[in-house]
Amino acid sequence: MNTSAIIDQVYANVNRTDLTEVMILQFLNNRQDQICNFDNFSFMEESTTEATVDGTQAYSLPTDYKDELQVYLVDDTTKTQLTKWVGSQSEKSFTSTDSDGKPYAYWVWEDSVTLYPIPDDVYTLTYRYYQYLTDLTNVDTEENELVKRWPDLMVNGATSDAFHYFHMTDKTSEWETKWGAEFQKLIRRQGKRRYTNFTPRLKVRIR
Repeated sequence: MNTSAIIDQVYANVNRTDLTEVMILQFLNNRQDQICNFDNFSFMEESTTEATVDGTQAYSLPTDYKDELQVYLVDDTTKTQLTKWVGSQSEKSFTSTDSDGKPYAYWVWEDSVTLYPIPDDVYTLTYRYYQYLTDLTNVDTEENELVKRWPDLMVNGATSDAFHYFHMTDKTSEWETKWGAEFQKLIRRQGKRRYTNFTPRLKVRIR
């Protein structure tokens, strides 16, 4: 299912002339953000590449980066995973600010990836990480993996939020229960065992 079809289904469920497409998109994107913030799911996996610059040590993180960065260096046909230094380890290991060579380690500071040693040539970096999903828009062909694989989850969440917006308590509770059941199904299928008995409490947020 794509976003346009999901919006049509929410319209049908709520059946109010004062419900707008803009409102539904807000509800959908709020739910998507909350799901992404809840945990790291397979549909949030992403990879991208970047070329190093001779003499440049720090590189900006991908703009959609959320968590668990892994960095690989590709040199010709050789792909090597760089060692991640964490916390004080980077300070203890980082003994020379002007050492250059082929990077073998990195650490994350603020919004940058810092390589060690400083690249002495052009290398290809491959980043693997969990991303925040791009906001949904009403496009007929649009379908990220969350929308494509879990349309009922998104429909139920946006429908619940719409009824909540219009202060229809009984309907909000009904659709929130449906959303919770779909969310638990997502958790089980994604192997998030520690959340099996967890009942999420997500708040409606209007941007």
